Amino acid sequence: MQRGFLWALLVPSLLLCASASNLFEENKPQVQINSCMERIEIKNSQTPVDLFNSSAKCIEEGKYPQAVELYLIATAYGYYDGARVVDKSTRQVLDTLKTEIFGPLDATKRNQFAEVLRARLDDMKSSCNFLEKLGKPMYYPKYMVQNGVTRGDGLILNYDARTIWEDTRFSYLKCP
Repeated sequence: MQRGFLWALLVPSLLLCASASNLFEENKPQVQINSCMERIEIKNSQTPVDLFNSSAKCIEEGKYPQAVELYLIATAYGYYDGARVVDKSTRQVLDTLKTEIFGPLDATKRNQFAEVLRARLDDMKSSCNFLEKLGKPMYYPKYMVQNGVTRGDGLILNYDARTIWEDTRFSYLKCP
């Protein structure tokens, strides 16, 4: 049951990717990540945009376990960002990002990635331990805020980062 729940949360648009408008042109990182990052290269300053781009590069290279790791971190960080922004309608940004970044990939490679992801969802211990050590996101979620209706900086005033981070790991990812 838990596996199905996670699957529904994490990959609703992965296999049904279609072309989408390029909403994230302005949010591209200063140094665009166009490599398949190793675990030691992943930082909590990297946004879901960065992490999804690296995950897609891993998929292109057939490095599915690395792609899954990056994908899980990106979705966790996106969930965290969605909980700290004022305009909750911006949560759909993650699905749009997935469509834009993973849509152009070869369907066979996306399917192989999805199989590795399904297997990982059965045993999240390693990913959860890594995510705990990596820590909560340490960036401003411009990619999400810029697409919403907000006042000020777009973040909930005095949001409880620790509680949101715990909710992300234990309720969203179902970490043990």
